[in-house]
Amino acid sequence: MNTRDFIKLKEAYSLTIRANQEDKYRTGNLIELPAKGDVVIMGDLHGNRENFAKVVNAVDLGNHPKRHLIIQEATHTCEVGEDHSYLLHEDIAFLKSKYPHQVHIILGNHELSELTGKEILKGGICYNILFRQAMKQAYGEYYPALLELFNDYIRTMPIACNTHNGIFMSHSTPPGKYLSHYSLDFFKKGTGNKEKDDAMIEKVVWGRDLSQESADRFAKCVNSEILIVGHTACKRGYQLPNTRHIVIDSKGTFGTSIHFQLHKEYTQKSLVKKGLQFINKKAVKTAIAKMKEKKARKSAK
Repeated sequence: MNTRDFIKLKEAYSLTIRANQEDKYRTGNLIELPAKGDVVIMGDLHGNRENFAKVVNAVDLGNHPKRHLIIQEATHTCEVGEDHSYLLHEDIAFLKSKYPHQVHIILGNHELSELTGKEILKGGICYNILFRQAMKQAYGEYYPALLELFNDYIRTMPIACNTHNGIFMSHSTPPGKYLSHYSLDFFKKGTGNKEKDDAMIEKVVWGRDLSQESADRFAKCVNSEILIVGHTACKRGYQLPNTRHIVIDSKGTFGTSIHFQLHKEYTQKSLVKKGLQFINKKAVKTAIAKMKEKKARKSAK
């Protein structure tokens, strides 16, 4: 990395950190979106810059000042090998610094793992080590300064977004046995005990309880009807594990996003029907056609 690129990236992260803290829609760790406008939310990205760029180009924030883009979990490429997902964070930082009150970056468990040192392993490979090695190699002498900024950028990410029309967006939802501790006030104010707050935030981003009972209870806790999350890999781009959760996955060929209006009322089914979109529509159409053709050949044998 040369000095000019370092200065540009340093400025982008510095502006993003400030924008995270001073987001005009933010109260505590909660983004409370306005009653007018529209939203596009992406699920787990895990370094997929191509899908991210397609969505950014499509949402056209510059020409839609009342549109919001919610991004989650850019960290760690979910494949064995080199991890260049730090480049997606650079893209996000430049975007957030340009549209500070339209772009909202939700904390995910892979981001939190970079702060806490909790290792994420797959097939004996530690994602955290690959991620840091790639950053160190790319940034060279500027790595310590940029790593410090990167960590501050993660520290200032909000935990969730809420809307007036009953849609709550977070990376995941806490396990059922802890739900009695949660409310909108927690996301806005915390408990006053940092150790407890940290533990509760960890359960929000690491939890994977998608049961109907827990979904109903958590929705009541946060005064919402629909829960949009990531955190769970979806081969077909999304899952509906109960009548409240919509799980979206934005990283692969079948990657999805959800687009909805802030003034309209939705049910889970109507939101999926009207708002869920495949990022790679042509590729998905081709893939489905091939799967049908393969199935037909098997049936004919």
